[in-house]
Amino acid sequence: MTDDYFRLREKENAKEWQVKEEPGVHKGNTVDSYFNQYVDEDQSSESPSEEPTLPKVQKTATGHRPKPQPQLPNKKPVQVGNSNNPRRTGVRRQVITLTARQDNAAKIAFRNNKPPNGTYDLGKAIKDIEPDRASISRAFDEIGVRVGSFILPQRSLDESRVLHIWGNQKQVDSSIIELKTWRYQAMTRAPSKGRPLPKTAFAANKSLIGQQWAADERTAKRDAVRQHYQRAPEQGQQFKYNGYFLWPNDEVRATDLFGPSCEALDPLRMEYKVFISFDEARSIFRVYSNTSVDKIYEVIQRIENTIKEFVARDNRPLTLYLIEPPSAFDYRDDVKMIPGPLVGPSRTPSKTPESCGNKLNPMDVVDWELEAEDSALQNKLRMSVAIEKILERIPFYRGHLRMRAQFGTFALVKFQWPPGMPTVTLRKFETDVQSASTRGTLIRDLQLDRPAPEVLDQIHHADNLLQAIGTGDDSLAVVQPEFTAMFYLRHPEKAEEMIQLEIDFKANTADAGFEASKALWMKGPKPDAVAQAAPLEIFNLKISADNLVDPSRITPRMETFASGVAFKKPPLGKYPATSGYKIFTSPPNFPVLGVEQKTTFRYCLKAQPKFIVEISRYDEYNGDSPWLPSSTQWAVSFYDREWDSKLSENARLGIGHSASWNPHVNPFFEPINFANREPNAGLKDFLLHTQAIGKFLDELKTGPQDLEDAKKDTGKEGHGHRSGSGVKEDEALF
Repeated sequence: MTDDYFRLREKENAKEWQVKEEPGVHKGNTVDSYFNQYVDEDQSSESPSEEPTLPKVQKTATGHRPKPQPQLPNKKPVQVGNSNNPRRTGVRRQVITLTARQDNAAKIAFRNNKPPNGTYDLGKAIKDIEPDRASISRAFDEIGVRVGSFILPQRSLDESRVLHIWGNQKQVDSSIIELKTWRYQAMTRAPSKGRPLPKTAFAANKSLIGQQWAADERTAKRDAVRQHYQRAPEQGQQFKYNGYFLWPNDEVRATDLFGPSCEALDPLRMEYKVFISFDEARSIFRVYSNTSVDKIYEVIQRIENTIKEFVARDNRPLTLYLIEPPSAFDYRDDVKMIPGPLVGPSRTPSKTPESCGNKLNPMDVVDWELEAEDSALQNKLRMSVAIEKILERIPFYRGHLRMRAQFGTFALVKFQWPPGMPTVTLRKFETDVQSASTRGTLIRDLQLDRPAPEVLDQIHHADNLLQAIGTGDDSLAVVQPEFTAMFYLRHPEKAEEMIQLEIDFKANTADAGFEASKALWMKGPKPDAVAQAAPLEIFNLKISADNLVDPSRITPRMETFASGVAFKKPPLGKYPATSGYKIFTSPPNFPVLGVEQKTTFRYCLKAQPKFIVEISRYDEYNGDSPWLPSSTQWAVSFYDREWDSKLSENARLGIGHSASWNPHVNPFFEPINFANREPNAGLKDFLLHTQAIGKFLDELKTGPQDLEDAKKDTGKEGHGHRSGSGVKEDEALF
């Protein structure tokens, strides 16, 4: 992102709040200042324009609502874009939103204090129909999303059994039909395990269930009070404190980022009990409160911080491809391209690099080792800089983040290759792969063309590299597999949207079987998993986010399908980890595009137990083979368990807050020896671990004896040994 994409709208020195003696405080807020923290491109020669000063926080002595501010003068349109650069086109980029639950027209009418368009009489108090308040909210939200209406949940303060409905006549009628169905199902459903009973089912609030009901009552009362702040203030309502914040609407439309009613800011409305509105004509956020001026300042600061989250989501992906210098034994003079798999949803053809040519002359071994050492040092520096840039972007990112090193097969989709040349030198390939136009992808398949029992037996003998987690047992055979059912489907209400369902199965010691424990709905197509060639193997260091489906978009049909997935005990002698026999069944009421079973063996690294090595087997099934796999792939991932501990904080962030972890390389890559003060010592240790895992994968792929035979081979062609490494963050996110 460049400076001329978002033009400065305030004075350059307006970096902090400028408190003045006269009434009001003005903040010079810009978007460029946040982008400049992460990019280093040519600076624009245009001078920033000035903006009239507006009062920011103002206390009124009389308690009356402040007088309306004068209309701002017309502003010249912001000039962005450069015809010579596709990233500077002057066209608004893909819309980034901070809420997955944008208001429909009915919810907007509710917020604007419009009267309801219809009502429905439940016939009895809602607590006598469904005691689980969380289930009530989910049901009303799901109905509203599906039919386009808004239903006001029953309030604890109002014992009325009447529900208010907003929407057009068709939406109101559809909502009433859905509510009748919901009421019938709730009244006839037997209490299930973990579902609270109606209040009449227990004698006194001193019981555990009674205490839970009382807690639910208090929560419902607080929710009812906070819901008051989601609506616009009543006409003529007076406030003791009010604040203004000038938003750069020409660069980032507030309604695009926060939703048409700025519903992404609802957590701030509820937490601080303030009213927040946005005047699009003036590009001003207004904040009203009767409690404290400090709350006004905090709310405005958190609104400003959302610009940093926008930057984290909108910045261009940073991708870095590095070639790990091969050992003197693995060295070959040249690199050739061989046909690769079709990758991505569009099934784009790809090429995979493979080493070839003459082996290293014995007289040049010393010179090559010195050159390789220097090249490896440069790779560490480039990786450190790239990781640092990525980490600096994401403290304000709210969501589930993961950092993993993944091993697999590398495929090039776009690469500068000399026309008519069958090969290029290794040094030229190393230089050209770092071009900005290079595009590649990692195929998860390790192409272990060996029987699964042999693969697992060799893994069990890798006790010099791996050890069981937390068992104190030296034997790797004690590690039990974990199973995940993976379904690839189309959204029932959006046929063009691909979704995934992952269901983890945990061991059930009662019957020596498994039971479904957690279901996760995600967006996105099935990952590329098949490679047809035998190219160089690499690892990929990737920071990514789980693209979860919003709960309000999970329909009853989807929930029914997920709850219908159940464990099926395999026949005697069909061990799933070796045979790939499917251990689950699924209901037939949902068209499934693909089914996979993931079997994961989790170990820790013997040299440094905080590192986890996951070896996974992916079995795919089709109609011809419903229980035994039609194809199998193996994959390996590697990570520090501290990464999950740090990045999990982002999943709990409130809007406008940032994570507290240190966004630098050293806290994420700590050296084995803490006394080692060498720059990037921890990253160096990490790369040594990846090399050890890569060597083990070479043995796993060919078999230990076959690898020894390969070392004795005096031929000129390479054997597809690991000689590439890459660092790359998720292109869909950062």
